[in-house]
Amino acid sequence: MTSFQYYFHQLPCFDCKKTTVSTDLGWLTPAMKDEAIAQITAVLAEGEVTPDLSANIVCTKEEAREYLLLNFFGYSEEELASEIEADDEKEVADEIAELLEEGKETIVFEHEIALQCCADCDVEVESN
Repeated sequence: MTSFQYYFHQLPCFDCKKTTVSTDLGWLTPAMKDEAIAQITAVLAEGEVTPDLSANIVCTKEEAREYLLLNFFGYSEEELASEIEADDEKEVADEIAELLEEGKETIVFEHEIALQCCADCDVEVESN
């Protein structure tokens, strides 16, 4: 198993764009996290603060399996060792095989990161 960890990072509130908020980055390796933060920082520096941002995550075949099972199928680290359903394992293997058929040695996933609202902006305003 590779070194996937569940990460959070301080990013701007998508509403006021000033306050930073702990934002869920998902399951990534340390290198993937650094690359995702660099890409998101560049997008934010251009003034693009939208509720959903994305970063390109590059994975090897082995990393792709764990990336998909952790981020898209919702498995935990513990479940990766022994509790993966056969249908999920087959679906992941098929997806990876399809992506690698195109002659690539690595797979690039578009990793979505949803910016959060800060406590001041998260207060619902009642409309009349």
